[in-house]
Amino acid sequence: MHIFEERYEVRFAANADEIKESQRLRYKVFIEEMGGSITSHPEMHQLERDEFDDYCYHLLLIDLKNKSEGSNGKIAAVTRLMLGSDAESGIGFCSAKEYDLGPLIRSQKKCLELGRTCIDKSYRNSLTLHYLWKGLGSFVSEGDIDLLFGLASFPGNDVRKISMGLSFIYNRFLAPQEIRPKALKHGLIDMNLVPETEFDKIKALGQIPSLLKGYMRLGAQSGEGAFMDRLLNTIDICIVIDVRQMTEKYRDYYGKSG
Repeated sequence: MHIFEERYEVRFAANADEIKESQRLRYKVFIEEMGGSITSHPEMHQLERDEFDDYCYHLLLIDLKNKSEGSNGKIAAVTRLMLGSDAESGIGFCSAKEYDLGPLIRSQKKCLELGRTCIDKSYRNSLTLHYLWKGLGSFVSEGDIDLLFGLASFPGNDVRKISMGLSFIYNRFLAPQEIRPKALKHGLIDMNLVPETEFDKIKALGQIPSLLKGYMRLGAQSGEGAFMDRLLNTIDICIVIDVRQMTEKYRDYYGKSG
């Protein structure tokens, strides 16, 4: 999978150095910006990585016009992908640390897990997401993927600050029972916190991070319950996207018909 346009290139990491650069961007976003912590040694050199990286594809968005010495361009965004077949033959899905994925696995549908998606601070706009979705869509189409899923994060561990946003997602975007992951008990947060009659849609959307709203525009639905990740200082929800039921606006990216 490779997409090349005038300024931006979307492709998988070609070597260990590019994977390290993606892990360096993850460190900037998840550790420095969002206040997460890592348990690794100093020789990690400001990298955010885990045991799942060796089993995943690392999809990069590269700005070819922003080059430094020895590089082909600046990595502006990354996302990590794991196929169901690789999870089954390897160490499983990363999301399984927080959610019971039984319904997804029992569906017998071809699944692709999205993880560690992040965008450099200076590239957070709709164009960046457009290119990232385009690259992801190409991979999904080539692999004939049925379901996308993964963790999407709210920064911080204060549930009160996002109670309206969580409730809005729970009441409007809950996934069908037959494919709905459920948060594991040791980190479970009830998402149904504010009565629907008290919703303020503008306030709710204001509490939802831009990347998660991007997933929702793609047609994402939510698992049951949020999960408190104290290590990365986030509150996560498990999103599920049925590729064949995606919103019309994005369906062409994925080469699927409804």
